[in-house]
Amino acid sequence: MKASTKRLLALLGSATLIFGALIIYVVLLKPEYNTVQELRGELASGKNFFAAQSDAIDYANSLYGKNQADINQIQNDLALALPDKQEVANVVYQIQAISALNNIGIDSINLENLPIQQKSTNTLVKNYGILRVSLKLAGTYDAFKELLRFLENNIRLMDVRTLRVYQVNTLDKNVFNYELVVDTYYQVQ
Repeated sequence: MKASTKRLLALLGSATLIFGALIIYVVLLKPEYNTVQELRGELASGKNFFAAQSDAIDYANSLYGKNQADINQIQNDLALALPDKQEVANVVYQIQAISALNNIGIDSINLENLPIQQKSTNTLVKNYGILRVSLKLAGTYDAFKELLRFLENNIRLMDVRTLRVYQVNTLDKNVFNYELVVDTYYQVQ
């Protein structure tokens, strides 16, 4: 065979191979490439969805943990504001501490346990009891105003029922005697 025929056959064979590769690419690989791209897109959207759901779950868990801590704090505060028992010693200590903080002297403390208050047959609303504290105090008027403010802002529920102010010492016109009746509340089991 002549060299030119060999070259022509080699060129024709190469063109046939290139044309065959192009047909294989167009017929077999191109549709599969599109399928691979669709699968990659589905995988990416699945990863994004998983990440978004994971973030939402983490956020919900953090809110739950935060709210659980808040709920526990609220329950503790409510237990301090309206305890399950009279806690007479605690009431006396709180009043004594508030008086000492405001430079008010306590002359006497009288405690009286009032009857249990029946509220309703509803199981969510509990009955409550009242511990009445009668106090005789001595101090300046400004200090007594501060004492009332402290009683008002105390964590435990306290109501001032009656108040009597009188002056017995004519030498010191700034010092008054006070008779104060305070009701404190507690839950009954």
